[in-house]
Amino acid sequence: MRLSSMEKLDHVARTRFPPLRWIGRQLASVRKRTTIAATVVVGMVLMAAFIGVVITLRAALTRNVVNTAKNEADDIVLLVRDGHLPNPLPIPRGDLAAQVVTSNGTVVAYSPNLKGAKALRSPKYVPSQGIVQTEDSVRANRLAINGNVDLHTVFVADRVQVPTFLVGVLSRSKSSNPSHLITGSTGKPTTFDVYTIASLSSVDASVSALNREFLIIYPIILAVVAISTWILSRRALAPVDQIRRDVEEITALNLSNRVFQPDGEDEIARLAVTMNSMLARLDASAEQQKQFIADASHELKSPLSALRASLEVGLLHSESTDWHQTANIALRESERMQRLIEDLLTLAKAEARVQAVQVTVDLDELCREEIHRIRRTHPGINIDMSRVSAVRLLGDPEQIRSIIRNLIENAVRYAKTTTAVSASTDGHLATFTVADDGPGIPVERRDAVFERFTRLDPARSRLQGGSGLGLPIVRSLVELLEGTVTIGTSELGGACFRVQLPVLTRDRVPSDAANGPIPMKEKV
Repeated sequence: MRLSSMEKLDHVARTRFPPLRWIGRQLASVRKRTTIAATVVVGMVLMAAFIGVVITLRAALTRNVVNTAKNEADDIVLLVRDGHLPNPLPIPRGDLAAQVVTSNGTVVAYSPNLKGAKALRSPKYVPSQGIVQTEDSVRANRLAINGNVDLHTVFVADRVQVPTFLVGVLSRSKSSNPSHLITGSTGKPTTFDVYTIASLSSVDASVSALNREFLIIYPIILAVVAISTWILSRRALAPVDQIRRDVEEITALNLSNRVFQPDGEDEIARLAVTMNSMLARLDASAEQQKQFIADASHELKSPLSALRASLEVGLLHSESTDWHQTANIALRESERMQRLIEDLLTLAKAEARVQAVQVTVDLDELCREEIHRIRRTHPGINIDMSRVSAVRLLGDPEQIRSIIRNLIENAVRYAKTTTAVSASTDGHLATFTVADDGPGIPVERRDAVFERFTRLDPARSRLQGGSGLGLPIVRSLVELLEGTVTIGTSELGGACFRVQLPVLTRDRVPSDAANGPIPMKEKV
């Protein structure tokens, strides 16, 4: 059922009227709804088919009766034309009756079952082309079938003219043939109307018999359909019940469990595959969170331990402790903790898709500022910025600065002697690359370096101040700015990080960009 239908059933299930509330609760089951729907559909199809069969059967049987009545009328017309009309008229079947009526309405011949009956119809109401029609008429009250008066008949009227006139009707004698019409020729035509009636009781009997059989078979078929649908739907939905039970047992403590996956490639099997894939993603996410918490705790524990150790040693040997050196150690470790906490906050904001402001940013100016800062802290590394061209972006300057800083610091940390920085644009995308002459990054590890707290050389990275969060921050911020970041091999022999971001174009400049920063809503 559609969602709107489900809402209506839910409304019925919560109504105050007890019968409707009970019906709503009963229809809440998919199995029951499927059984009812299948039974109703099959019942409607069977009923429509039965009605069509009845209509077709009645039409065919009625057509046969009409043909019989017309044939009998034609035979009597021939008798009239021949001038020898027996009375009573010979009728081959008991469900037929006939009359021959003159133009003034006098009955001159009739079948035995219409003896004494008046003319079935006045001749003035019979058109010259005759009549063939089915009717319910009391005029046929003398037509008895098996002792029952039949009022549902087929009436046929034929008009015939013969150049004769009625002379008389001879009565039957013991030794002679049945009475017959004696005519004589005068040259003046005489008009007769031949009426035949055929009973439709046989048609009604056949249709009634079919109705009785249908009334017996119809509920049996519906019961078979309902029971079969109930059993089949129970078997078909059994995996769904198992999946539901499995999902109820899964908690945050056992995300490694999986739901039952039936064989085949039907909808339920695909549902189970999808749910297992979702559970696998949730399990991986939970494990990443656990690992992130463990790694963050470990990273914060190291500077705290160093700070505490230096202070405890100083207190134990206060007279001989160089407090100036101890203060420098404490300051260095506190700066390390502050940098780690800032990186964690930056990463959390980037992954939450939070973009504070959007202003016009000169990428080349930010590159020069960060390169000058890093040159003071790493005087032994040559940083080449000769390929930095003027590029303007629309974004958060602090987020773009964080991308530049982390990539250059990462390159300087692993470079032997040289790091090269370049920035350019093709009018649509700004390309920012950072290359070094370090050991490079193996192809199979290039995706792993963007994971949190990942170090290709843990000992060297921690010694030089790396926290393992710089590259994950870069990827998250680049994706937030609708860009891409890739890793390749530089011309210097080391790693080359390539970042592409949309440049500032007219269709991307807000109308008030020149007036200051533009607050942005959180992206979801």
